[in-house]
Amino acid sequence: MNYQPLFTDPQLKKWKALFRISFVINLLLLAFIIFYKIPNGGEKKPEEKKIAAEQTAAAEVPSEQGQAEAAQPAENGDQPAAGNPAPAASQKQAQTYTAGEPIASSVVIADNFYNAFNHSEEIQKISQALNITKLSDILSAHIARLLIWDISLRSDARKEDTIDFVFRTVPVSEKKQRTDLPDDLEILAVKYYSHKLSKTISIYKYTTKDSDSKYYYSDGTMIEKKIIPNPPIKNYIQITSTIGDRAPKHEGVDFKAPVGTPVYSTINGKVARINWKTKYNGYCIEIEEKGKPFVFKYLHLSEVLVEAGQTVTAGQHIANSGNTGKSTAPHLHYQINIGQKGKVQDPFVFHKTTGTSVPAAELTDFKNKTAELDTLMN
Repeated sequence: MNYQPLFTDPQLKKWKALFRISFVINLLLLAFIIFYKIPNGGEKKPEEKKIAAEQTAAAEVPSEQGQAEAAQPAENGDQPAAGNPAPAASQKQAQTYTAGEPIASSVVIADNFYNAFNHSEEIQKISQALNITKLSDILSAHIARLLIWDISLRSDARKEDTIDFVFRTVPVSEKKQRTDLPDDLEILAVKYYSHKLSKTISIYKYTTKDSDSKYYYSDGTMIEKKIIPNPPIKNYIQITSTIGDRAPKHEGVDFKAPVGTPVYSTINGKVARINWKTKYNGYCIEIEEKGKPFVFKYLHLSEVLVEAGQTVTAGQHIANSGNTGKSTAPHLHYQINIGQKGKVQDPFVFHKTTGTSVPAAELTDFKNKTAELDTLMN
């Protein structure tokens, strides 16, 4: 049987020629890659590798500040349009603070006043930066002291109420020099917008030329009322607590004052007893008003200057304030009851009161300082 060859001689020659041409072309391409590609786009030098790696890492891993900004909604409710990328987050370093400098922040109430601070991510970041573990609790307590004159934080706070504020930590060296018993931090300004009251309560700390720092409304009126004509204590720093402003129910008014500040009788009466339940009350006095059912109590004293059964007159120096008994800071607790254990009376309703204001000559300076604090809060 005769077999026909797969390729005829002319075909075989043709394929051999094509193979040679293809081989030559491949050699030329290989030479081109070796002599041109590698020097310009091949393996990078070690320095180039490092730079490229750093650039890649920077592009792929956003900074902590960038992550925080990306997680928050845009201001005024503006959101990136669907399908459009959000602006690149700025590469800011973690915030640091210098002792004594003003720090502005804000919170929004979601369920209650105190949780607004405890659940704030911004307050948590400031707390870490300042290394103050209970910053949220401290801030809410200090701000509550200022708002008690205008709003009941337990019953009047509403969802979406906003609280803007400025505070500062008090440097240790400054605390040693001051005579007003400063805490570790102090509130410089507060703005509380109340939905229930449909208004903003604005409060500012200001020091007049002839007194310690006090808190005033934007018109220069002091937020605290003063008992007249015979207050239980004249030279106090701040009223830190009023009737029923905390749990368990608070039955008196607390006047923050240095140990040894004179305490006076507010009425004409007789000393019913002194120094009872000293574990809780510290040194204390109870006075019954002459011809009336009211009883007046003075607690946490450093010194008692009267005896049980003694008659006293309004304005008489009866004791000195202190920090005795169940007390966490120097102050006078002043309380009024109907009978020894009867219904509690609010001293600012029971007694006549008056208000004070920034002196007219200092109003311009006061307005300038409040404008600076407003700028920080805005």
